[in-house]
Amino acid sequence: MLVPVGSARAIEFVAEAAGDWALHCHMTHHLMNQMGHAFPNMIGVKPGGLDAKVRALLPGYMTMGQTGMAGMGEMGMPVPPNSIPMVGRQGKHDFITMGGMFTVLKVRARLDGYKDPGWYDNPPGTLAEAAGAESLRRDGIDVDAPAPVEPGSPA
Repeated sequence: MLVPVGSARAIEFVAEAAGDWALHCHMTHHLMNQMGHAFPNMIGVKPGGLDAKVRALLPGYMTMGQTGMAGMGEMGMPVPPNSIPMVGRQGKHDFITMGGMFTVLKVRARLDGYKDPGWYDNPPGTLAEAAGAESLRRDGIDVDAPAPVEPGSPA
């Protein structure tokens, strides 16, 4: 859904799938807050002394980091008082590495008021987990077989 600058939309829906649902977006008008800047995407770039040089013109400047927003929670980047920080937050299973236009919609069968219900308790067997050799064998996967060779790669 596209929502023009300076406007809002009310969305009505039936919340029948219990859980914690991530909602995030990137829209052009977000360039008006701290999600936008005049510099190219720096993901993967090692900025070296860039921050110090840019701070001569923009005091307090910080490069977004080599892996995107993943490290921003630890950076302590100050934000304007009228902004929501893009630093992410601790989630139930790990650190949520998004901020800005991000929220978690918490759907439960019964909610008593507006108090945070806490993190969703996933039913047993519904979360992904690392597969060990025993579970792979149980699923018919031969863990002792040599890995397939990709076409064009050295044997």
